[in-house]
Amino acid sequence: MIALIRKVLPLVIVPAALIPMCAAQTVERIGAATASNLPEAARQGVETKGYRVSLPGGTTDFWFAKNLATTKKEAAGALYPELSDGEFVGIVNFAQAFTDFRGQNVPAGSYTLRYQLLPQDGNHLGVSPNPDFLLAIPVASDANPEQNYPYRRLVALSAKSTGGSHPAVIAMETAGEPGTATKTDAGTVFSVAIPTASGTRQIGICLTCSASQ
Repeated sequence: MIALIRKVLPLVIVPAALIPMCAAQTVERIGAATASNLPEAARQGVETKGYRVSLPGGTTDFWFAKNLATTKKEAAGALYPELSDGEFVGIVNFAQAFTDFRGQNVPAGSYTLRYQLLPQDGNHLGVSPNPDFLLAIPVASDANPEQNYPYRRLVALSAKSTGGSHPAVIAMETAGEPGTATKTDAGTVFSVAIPTASGTRQIGICLTCSASQ
């Protein structure tokens, strides 16, 4: 009789920490903004180095203002009361379609980012725990970072990003360690330090926050 030999292979358990996290969020520095449709004034208004934030859903590139204007003022509940409504904060490029805070689709492409405090009225009551937002505007419609817009004009310009009547809005959150993207209870927050006349100002941009959360 021929003996049957069973070979039992040992079970190898690999710790989860050793498995590459291909879909994890990462932040890296990149060069200057080179989009062909970027107005020269907008290009000159941002730093020559940007940030690439990679999330499971794709990549988003940011270039921030060379000098973020800040002023001392009171704004109830605001995370960034020293920023002014309509202020130019930077440029963002979505490599793929982006879903904003309201769940609206924002096509891939380049947009300026302008700060806006949520209006304190009945239409916006309870919309978000924080009233600070960035409004995305197609770069072709916002060529000059120095231009100031009244609220209604700002909303109309940003609405071009969605093709509807509402602006494209990105929630802001409390900043963490600059140059990082961190998962929080609200969503994934990209934190960055932007130059100001007196030093730098750290801000947090929530790339996955939504009104349904």
